Amino acid sequence: MPLATLFVPSLNCAAQNDRRERYVALPKLVAVFACLTLGGCAGLGGPTAPPAPPSSVVAIIPVGDPPVLLAVSPNSQRVYAAGDATLSVISTTTNAVLATLTVNPQSAGIAMAPDGSRVYVDSLFSIDLKVLDTATNALLPDVTMFLQRLRGGFGRLVVAPDGQTIYVANKANQAFGVLDLSGGGSKILNPTVWPVDMAITPDGTTVVSVGCKQICTPGFIQLYDTASQRFTQEIAVGGNPYRVVLSPDGSQAYVANLTGPSVSIVDLAARQVIKTVRVPVQPTGLAIAPGGATLYVASQTEGRLSVVDIASGMVTAQLSVPMARDVVATPDGQRVYVSSENRVLAVAVSSLGTAP
Repeated sequence: MPLATLFVPSLNCAAQNDRRERYVALPKLVAVFACLTLGGCAGLGGPTAPPAPPSSVVAIIPVGDPPVLLAVSPNSQRVYAAGDATLSVISTTTNAVLATLTVNPQSAGIAMAPDGSRVYVDSLFSIDLKVLDTATNALLPDVTMFLQRLRGGFGRLVVAPDGQTIYVANKANQAFGVLDLSGGGSKILNPTVWPVDMAITPDGTTVVSVGCKQICTPGFIQLYDTASQRFTQEIAVGGNPYRVVLSPDGSQAYVANLTGPSVSIVDLAARQVIKTVRVPVQPTGLAIAPGGATLYVASQTEGRLSVVDIASGMVTAQLSVPMARDVVATPDGQRVYVSSENRVLAVAVSSLGTAP
């Protein structure tokens, strides 16, 4: 492939419409023009940092068609890669695919049950949630999420710590879905912030949802109290927020913003951004190290995996990963897995200059 060619999602380099996230080759100048015209991709070239050595990549694992979304098991032994109509089970010991299962086309979200027993995958236009039994690597009967298909399709999802409730984002329909896995049914709520991604505090009391209002600059965090089942406060972050993860103790939120592009570091108790970190263009993947000191950011357009030191707010290392899409960190702190088109790269954390 010529070096002047970049891969970006068609029509929208900021990936503002999940229905259009497809991979097409565009000349670099066209990609730059689209970024400047549509907003959200300013600053091609991004922050510079010492490059990680190519030997950081210990394995390249072929999986299904892009985009590929990732989840990791609590015991660090498996990584799950949801592509277009496929779900791959990867052993972190051998970095081999143990099983490939058929799921609905256009996977939009993947989440792991806190006890590691189930993996859940939703898709843009299906009302059914796919459920994987991790002990057998077999699909269980589908779970019907909602009785009707919502405009814009479903998106990211998160499982409550007790494993009984799933929260589902639906930006296009301005919908916040709540699914009771114990048989209590489901409901659709309409928050003031259109949700794109969600995370939940370790105690299960608060869902941290990120998204936009009519205008995406700034973007917002919206907090949802799970006990009262009400939305509480909003916190302004960077423009076009796309991903969110929480610190291990739930005190801070980290939001990847397509506009800027940047990561907002948010003190949830103080309800404010305490630091903004500039990152390479189109940060579509975000993960936190188990110790809570380091963030990993996958930037699709610039094709980089960035290592962010949270205390200093600095990008300390970068690894070239063309079409980097999603990223997870294993709970044992040894590996980072990053997806790239139809493959998953296993990266040794020690080579990135960070402690496990």
